[in-house]
Amino acid sequence: MSKIPAFIKAVIFDVDGLLIESEPYWYQTTEAFFEKYNKPFHEDIHKQIRGKSLHDIMEYFKKEYGFVGDTKELIVERKAMLYEVLLDNVALMEGSQVLLHDLHKKGIPMAIATAAHKRDMIEKMLEETGVQSMFSVVLCGEDVAKNKPAPDIYLLAAKQLHVAPKACLVLEDSATGVLAGKSAGMTVYGINGEREFHKGLEEAGADKIFTSLAQIHI
Repeated sequence: MSKIPAFIKAVIFDVDGLLIESEPYWYQTTEAFFEKYNKPFHEDIHKQIRGKSLHDIMEYFKKEYGFVGDTKELIVERKAMLYEVLLDNVALMEGSQVLLHDLHKKGIPMAIATAAHKRDMIEKMLEETGVQSMFSVVLCGEDVAKNKPAPDIYLLAAKQLHVAPKACLVLEDSATGVLAGKSAGMTVYGINGEREFHKGLEEAGADKIFTSLAQIHI
């Protein structure tokens, strides 16, 4: 267990694989996406794309696996396949409920900062899991000029929370997100249940690394 430092005045959460249990559904629908386009699929693809932006993933698919079409349209199609499954099964990651409740009880403001989903989908997921009211700021990729690993979305979150970046704690499951948070001048905890990703989180500059949000308390 690790206690959040007293100098932290706000906490900013990523969504996929950090707050919301979505990774199994990304995996499932990636395979379905390949099958739809008659492309050969193998399990290593998940490791190759983990932590990348949707734009970079689709560009990678086009380059390495021969997908053809407008990148934005392919992303919209890919995400639609995800939501078909995810929204019927949306759930919080282990430890999320307790940590959110404790932060909310202490009056520590919280924000969502993710590039993977549009605002309406983020809010729907938060509503389905019963935690929407706990977040005073919800930001998506469309709110900033540059997405992670650029610091833009985290700096905007700090501004809207009215908290200095150095007093913000970022919780991320990917190296890309960790880089974004550190570039914003924030304390960043890397949280990932798959230990094979811990080295990448460390190399990206994570201040501490955990396997679950259940290991963090205030």
